[in-house]
Amino acid sequence: MHILILGARAPACLEWARVFAASGWQVTVADSLRWPVARYSRAAQHYLRLPEPRSNPDVWIAALCDAVQTHAIDLLLPTCEEVFYLGYGLERIPCRVATMPLAALQPLHHKYLFARMTQGWSVAAPESHLLESATDVAHFAASSKQWVFKPAYSRFANRTLMRPEREQLLRIQPTSQQPWVAQRYVAGREHCSYSLLVNGKLTAHACYHPRYRVGRGSGIWFEPTDPPAIRAFVEQFGQATGYHGQVAFDFIETDNGQCYVLECNPRATSGVHLFDDQPEALVKALLGEGGDSVLTPTQQPRMVALAMLLFALPRHGLNRAFWQDFAAARDVIVRRGDWKPLLAQLPGLLEIMGRAVMRRRGLLAAATADIEWDGQPMQESSCA
Repeated sequence: MHILILGARAPACLEWARVFAASGWQVTVADSLRWPVARYSRAAQHYLRLPEPRSNPDVWIAALCDAVQTHAIDLLLPTCEEVFYLGYGLERIPCRVATMPLAALQPLHHKYLFARMTQGWSVAAPESHLLESATDVAHFAASSKQWVFKPAYSRFANRTLMRPEREQLLRIQPTSQQPWVAQRYVAGREHCSYSLLVNGKLTAHACYHPRYRVGRGSGIWFEPTDPPAIRAFVEQFGQATGYHGQVAFDFIETDNGQCYVLECNPRATSGVHLFDDQPEALVKALLGEGGDSVLTPTQQPRMVALAMLLFALPRHGLNRAFWQDFAAARDVIVRRGDWKPLLAQLPGLLEIMGRAVMRRRGLLAAATADIEWDGQPMQESSCA
């Protein structure tokens, strides 16, 4: 069997490549970057460089179809935001694909539509409002400290305003084409979930606390947790939507144990690393071949060690607990007999830095500029 895994820049793709290789599959990884980290793993037999999906989704879909036919691909697995372009062209892909059509993904990606979907559920989103004009924003100016503001389409907490000052809030300029969301601030402990569902049935589930992050964005140290309310929410989500593929959610748990769901990511996230010691079981869970049981992770923390040293060390390096956490966790990049991805992080980072300079974007924004989807029509356009 042959799998094509997209998003080779992501540690999640590296994890899936190792998982499938350990399960006896032939593995090909793909991306639009020249030097993505998963390209250099021993788990990947082949690397395909694809066009940028955001520049022209139809050209990208055509390239995928050609790759599937040329390399006799049995399963296509997305890991990053290219999932939305894959959902757009899903019916054209001549193999099994582990995701949903775009019409099903879009309301999950849109933070207000997702929040509205959960109202009345056992775990629901905090009070949320759609902002489409300066007038909408002005309504929250006097109470801005009670709210969190973020673009309806965004990722990695990019541009999120946490309880901002009035003056800072009034600088945002939402429109009907680029709306924002105001969500009531809830204090508590963060949890992130990562799950596999097969036609609405939960087959694998992990939950973790991102103790260390890159700013407010991606977690880089993952402490397994398991609030029962969160698993119950994911099961309810599957029953209500019939979801198929990978899905992740962010939650807040208050001091009294009440959980609120903040947003949805219908794609892979760092939670997949928590299954790194159960490769065959994870493949069966993805394919719906694991029986009635739900696969859950072991309890050892995981981390992205290089990111911990680059981003967390300057802030926490004098704290003894930081070094205890660093020693307790297993790195998700380095694996015995597969050390090249460690070194490959440097050229991959330099390539993204080059894109950031050329496209006049920040580093995090440049890392996804070619694959992100913000609700724009799926037609030929320039990649900003």
